Amino acid sequence: MTTAVRPRPGRIARLLDGGWSTGLFVLGALWDVLCVMNVPGAAVFRADAERVASITDVGTLLALAALLAWTTVYVRARAPQVVLIAGAVLMAIGVSYLLALVGVFHALMRWPKRTGWIAGVTAAGVAAFVLREVLTDWGAALPWLFGARTSDPGAVGWTVAPWLLALVSLAALAGLVALQRSRRTADAHRARAEREHRRAETLDEQLARQAERERIARDLHDGLGHRLASAALSASAFEAQVSANPTIDPSLGEWARAVREQTRAALDDVRGVVGGLRSEGRSPAPASLRLVGQLLGELRAAGHRIDAFVMVEGSDRVGTTLDAAAYRILQESLTNAIKHAPGAPVSVTLDASPERGVRIRVENPLTVGGAGVPGGGHGIIGIRERAESEGGTAWIGAHEGRFIVDVDLPWVDRA
Repeated sequence: MTTAVRPRPGRIARLLDGGWSTGLFVLGALWDVLCVMNVPGAAVFRADAERVASITDVGTLLALAALLAWTTVYVRARAPQVVLIAGAVLMAIGVSYLLALVGVFHALMRWPKRTGWIAGVTAAGVAAFVLREVLTDWGAALPWLFGARTSDPGAVGWTVAPWLLALVSLAALAGLVALQRSRRTADAHRARAEREHRRAETLDEQLARQAERERIARDLHDGLGHRLASAALSASAFEAQVSANPTIDPSLGEWARAVREQTRAALDDVRGVVGGLRSEGRSPAPASLRLVGQLLGELRAAGHRIDAFVMVEGSDRVGTTLDAAAYRILQESLTNAIKHAPGAPVSVTLDASPERGVRIRVENPLTVGGAGVPGGGHGIIGIRERAESEGGTAWIGAHEGRFIVDVDLPWVDRA
């Protein structure tokens, strides 16, 4: 299971978030410093015409407490419980419930499954706050701000106003929570749609690649497979004719048998490649340094002159990919030498060990003409690509009348 990792916000996003936090701190702290006058004993209201209120020492301490409490807005997204605690303290003191609502908003976004009891506790706390303002001496600042010289608990206006303010605040909180949750839901749906779209594109690409593999496999089976099968049958028929006619040199029969075996081996390789193309569960014919002796023996049985020096150590430790790549490089190098220098001696050096790595060197003399076998240089390209894929190097070219393939591969242990 893959866990999605949320990307870290960029510098601009962090600056914007810090700007929102600072703005929220400034506005909220100013509001609560003003609301400190709601607490009995925090302010003295003069009843004269100048309508002057003086802050007491208690009010000063409460204002400092409000400023300190509002600093928690900088961690509201990471730790909403800290904001809730600070807001609950201000509510209990009687300053305001604004900071508590900020904490409730982020708590509802963090823990959506606890919406019911968070909303219930919040409504109960705000109702208790309003009841205290309506029925006690708390809330004296509101009438004073609007021109009344005293807060008359019996006045209908000052009784209804706190309830209206509470209802508007709770409604605004509910609307913001619903809006933010709808945005998150839309973002989740959009992300899911994008994942499904990418998955569909991946499936389309896989189907296209599979169709192309099927086409290549069909062409190999119908074209090259048919020709190799015909060549094997012709070699078998020639071998039978040599055996039936004692006047024919028996070495020709040996040659025909070697051609037949090599052709059938090539046909098996083609069938393995076709199977690998059609189904990833099947793999081509095995390729390993352990089969080098068999490869050289088959070529010698076919009449090719091969001078080989082979030293392989740690064959049980070599990595699977390196094992197959080294064998295919040697096989393709020998094929290239036999094709372009038929009848000429081929020198093979294979040295493989965990300490020295893998060294493959195949040499053959340059000849005029060749076997007339068509080629487009794909074998040499394949040798270079295999060597590079294993982190090795390949030097291929003519030098002092000889064509040389010299490949060095770093040793890789089996996983």
